[in-house]
Formats: sequence, C-alpha cells, structure tokens
Amino acid sequence: MAKVGNYYHGSIVTQNVASIGTSFDKTKYHLHDLFRAEGINTSGRFLNKVESVYVRVTNIVGGSATPTLTMRISLDADGDYTFFPDTAGQIAVGLTTTTSGVAVYEFKLPVVHFFGSSDFYLFVKIDQGTCTLANSAIMWSE
Repeated sequence: MAKVGNYYHGSIVTQNVASIGTSFDKTKYHLHDLFRAEGINTSGRFLNKVESVYVRVTNIVGGSATPTLTMRISLDADGDYTFFPDTAGQIAVGLTTTTSGVAVYEFKLPVVHFFGSSDFYLFVKIDQGTCTLANSAIMWSE
C-alpha cells in the first residue's frame, strides 16, 4: 500500500502460542522483525512510525462473553524496554465461533529502537481464563 509521502509495511506472525493467561509471560510472545519482514534493510535499527497492531486469539476458555486482551510491545525479550505500554482492547469474537476473535490497537508514533535492532516482542494477556495467541500484525510507515 502506498500513500503520498508515506510507505506502509506490515509484519505478520502466524505462530500459535498456547495457554496465554491473565498475566504476561516473557516466554510467550510473537517476535516481529520490522525490517527483514519486508526485505527493506537487513542492517540498522528501526527508525520509523508504528501505525497499528492487529491480534487474533483462538481457544478462548473460561472467560466472559466480552473478553478483553491487553497487549504490550517491547524492544527486548524480557519485556523490560516497553515502547507500546499495556493497552486493553475488547476482543471482537466471531459471530459463529465465540472462542476466537480479534483486538486492534493504534499507536501512530515514531519509534527509535534502543538496541540497534529491528526486533519487536509482542506480549498479550487475557482478562479471564486462557487463550491461544494465533496471529498478530504490526503495520508501520516510513
């Protein structure tokens, strides 16, 4: 997708991470590489603008009819250098399959990666019960 003056890119991860619970777990994340995913530049750090994040979860068990997913994106695997702070979003569950759904988040700010990298770690937690982190996408512009 191209827009006058801006070029938009996306990083998509489709890896199941099971047993997401009610607290963040540093061993359960999606790793997004915002440079190599698009083949733009394999060296250097990320210096662009994160626009939005899409997260899909499946196997929602033991929660409410309107579950909430809290998302955090960090610059490190320990979740200590957070740039997208904990943000809750209601999961829009499927119309026929109510055990899966999506939450969407908007950021729209420039990001400078502290560690000379393009790796971003997306962590999630659900407000009740458990779920599986199935897909996530980070859209960004330069």
